[in-house]
Amino acid sequence: MPRKLGITQQVEYELPLHDRCPDGEKCPYEGVLVAEGCRRGVCIKYRVVVHSTDRRNWVIEGFRRMRVDLGGCISPTVADALWELAGSYDVGVWYEYRYSCPGIIGMCNRILEKKECYLVINGVKLSQPYCSSIGRCVERILEEYKRQVEMMKDPPLVSSNAADELLRRYPELEAFGAEWVRAWAPHAKERLAEIAEVMRKFPWMAEVAKKRSVSNPNPYEVEAYVAVDGSEVCLSLAPSAYCAKNGVVKAVKWELDCVFEGKKKRCHPKGLLAFTTMAREYVKIL
Repeated sequence: MPRKLGITQQVEYELPLHDRCPDGEKCPYEGVLVAEGCRRGVCIKYRVVVHSTDRRNWVIEGFRRMRVDLGGCISPTVADALWELAGSYDVGVWYEYRYSCPGIIGMCNRILEKKECYLVINGVKLSQPYCSSIGRCVERILEEYKRQVEMMKDPPLVSSNAADELLRRYPELEAFGAEWVRAWAPHAKERLAEIAEVMRKFPWMAEVAKKRSVSNPNPYEVEAYVAVDGSEVCLSLAPSAYCAKNGVVKAVKWELDCVFEGKKKRCHPKGLLAFTTMAREYVKIL
């Protein structure tokens, strides 16, 4: 249609990455076909993913790697792996843009030099793995996530005004200990503030935090849930969890199956645990 109307079409493509192609298989060029314009009273605007082996004949079928039509930079396999993990973890994608500034001193026109993509699992930034199957991607992502979390268990104690500021604004954080706040403040200041806000709403959580079984919990593993009907509020300090109902706090064992509805994450207890809890549905608030 664009060609018949005389509307210009162009392809934006990237050089193939040979390490992502099976042995013995020729790597295709992959890109986006862009058509935009108006002729004879008809306006067209679209972007479609294409690939080619010779950069002359572009076809739509068989797109395998970059979802550049959506502005992304993760492979479809990694994206599907994130989808699989979304039921148990908070997942996301982190973009970083690097610019160069050539030209005369004082007259800088920034040029985009590189865009890099990282995965985010429970607030932990990870490098994108290279893998050929969804299952393998899930394994690689979880391995890297666990390795990063292990490294964060004993973060360096950095003298930081951020820690003192947090302790002044949120005395609730003292339930975890001042040293814990000073250790994590340089790395997760916003997360600590979120934890304190929830603890301020539910003071019983501070008492639970003081008696926690884990001495130095990762802030991104501290989670809170509230029952949809308001009957119950729960705090998870992996691997332990506690729920308060009618003023009574009890230790519980549960596994949650979560789905996103808009920006809210709704969760249901899994399996037999669904029949041992009073509430049947929870919303994650932390």
